[in-house]
Amino acid sequence: MMPLVPLAAVAAGVITTTYTIAIAREARRPRRATYAWALAHGVAPSPAEVPGVRDWHEGCTTVHPAGGTASTPDQAPPSARSIVLPWWTIRGQGSGAMLVIHGWGRSRWDSLRRVPWLLDHAASIVLPDLRGHGEAPGTTSIGHADHVDLEQVIASALPGSGDIDRGGITLVGHSMGAMVSARLAALLATRGTPARRLVLMAPYDALVVPMANRLRVRGLPAGPFAATAAWWLARGEEPLHRTLERVHCPVLALGGELDAVTTPSDVHRATAPHGATIEPGIDHANVGVEGTASRQALNDFLAAT
Repeated sequence: MMPLVPLAAVAAGVITTTYTIAIAREARRPRRATYAWALAHGVAPSPAEVPGVRDWHEGCTTVHPAGGTASTPDQAPPSARSIVLPWWTIRGQGSGAMLVIHGWGRSRWDSLRRVPWLLDHAASIVLPDLRGHGEAPGTTSIGHADHVDLEQVIASALPGSGDIDRGGITLVGHSMGAMVSARLAALLATRGTPARRLVLMAPYDALVVPMANRLRVRGLPAGPFAATAAWWLARGEEPLHRTLERVHCPVLALGGELDAVTTPSDVHRATAPHGATIEPGIDHANVGVEGTASRQALNDFLAAT
């Protein structure tokens, strides 16, 4: 008969491993925010329903998704299987182009919520679904390799428009999308075509931050479980503050005082030495959607750069 202490240790090990695997699996396969999600949450079901939008069209880009772990933050081994990323392009009233990148578990429908703040600051605004989100198939890399896909999306969604030539490209990202936008900005800098400016909404420094905080919000233990799952999913991940050292454009960071996923201290830590505007009374989902101070900061930043 097996002694009780070793038996308890085995049981604890099984439970710990199972829980950690469940955390990692959920991270790779978030719930999808599609048309039905938009209707259920009172979000505009298409760009046509967004106030101020007069002209838009829908398209898609076929890309080769990254598989495994990138050898460097700007490279990722391609998969033999192609994948289709859908996107909307909206005509704005400003100059240049803009790419708006959603967060984990969201989609281009969630990005529509931020369009009213951005219409006056770009001629073309592109809203893609990242792989594993919205209507894009596959599983997500959780921001580790999406920047490679998005370089192709830019070329596909803005062919011959001249907007980038006339006014550069602005990258806007929320949460995981902030990490992706920073990595894309660093990649473009290495290409000799740096972004015009970078807007980070509710950013975090490393995957373990939102992963652990989301568990705590749900009343679940984070402890070493989130750290282990994050290490497993993002081996070799470059922290955001290090990526920003390779970004050669102006940077604005916005956060929410009530954000429990990327807290104000998380935002400041991730974006130092860049200053961050923290909006009172705003939670994670509504950073870049609501708030007087952050909207004024965004308008001032986009006007000045």
